[in-house]
Amino acid sequence: MATYKGVDVSQHNGNVDTKKLKASGINFVMIRSSYGDIMSYPRQIDKKFERNYANAKAAGLNIGFYHYMYADTVEAAKREATGFVNLIKSKCPFSMPVALDIEEAVQYNMPGLRDDIIKAFISVVEAAGYYCMLYSYEAFLTAKVSAAIRSRYAIWCANITRAPSIAHKMHQHSFTGRVNGVTGSVDLDTAKVNFPSIIKAAGLNGYKKKVTPSESKKDTPKKTVTRYTVKKGDTLSAIAARYKTTVAKIVKDNNIKNANLIYAGQVIKIIK
Repeated sequence: MATYKGVDVSQHNGNVDTKKLKASGINFVMIRSSYGDIMSYPRQIDKKFERNYANAKAAGLNIGFYHYMYADTVEAAKREATGFVNLIKSKCPFSMPVALDIEEAVQYNMPGLRDDIIKAFISVVEAAGYYCMLYSYEAFLTAKVSAAIRSRYAIWCANITRAPSIAHKMHQHSFTGRVNGVTGSVDLDTAKVNFPSIIKAAGLNGYKKKVTPSESKKDTPKKTVTRYTVKKGDTLSAIAARYKTTVAKIVKDNNIKNANLIYAGQVIKIIK
């Protein structure tokens, strides 16, 4: 099974040289865009967000974004999601998922509500047309997030000691990785699926959905053809009214030269 190498970066990584990342074999970069309620506190947009995005795009890396959530109510989660969507929409299209990062201490002890705030955030993001993952460390995901939620959303799981034991599509396997292009430590990730292919085919993250020939044929409504034999006294306008069509369409479909000249016994096709 193919795997894809990536890093996730934020302002804490300083100035990242994305061209060197690409040259070192990195396939994708997950960029922190923001944390908390950025509609009320725009200063919580990551200070390197714009720079990291522009440089990663110029380097030809596959790009995704993640938002660190502070919310402890459903309404707060929706508000954070709305701010996140408004922030990233100008970056479309982009080929990696977006992700909700949930790991705040306040979110650790809220039985029942935790699943609700996850669903609230991701529902807003998905409704806006994005492929959204759920990120946290494995102990949090297994102890505090229901199996129903874990099975509903793609999981980006952090575990730096071993491969996660829960189902996941992306693994953050190091917090202290070293890679050319980043000074000091950087988080390292491995994707288990070809996200760009999935996202582009589904028409998410700003891409137009690819329509296969079979889908195109299936979506084309079938035409019905009725053959009418003209009777004495018939006119095209009366025939058109009877079949709920227009004289112009009948003329075109039957290659009639003179709309005022039809004759008894003539067979006319009514195509709908």
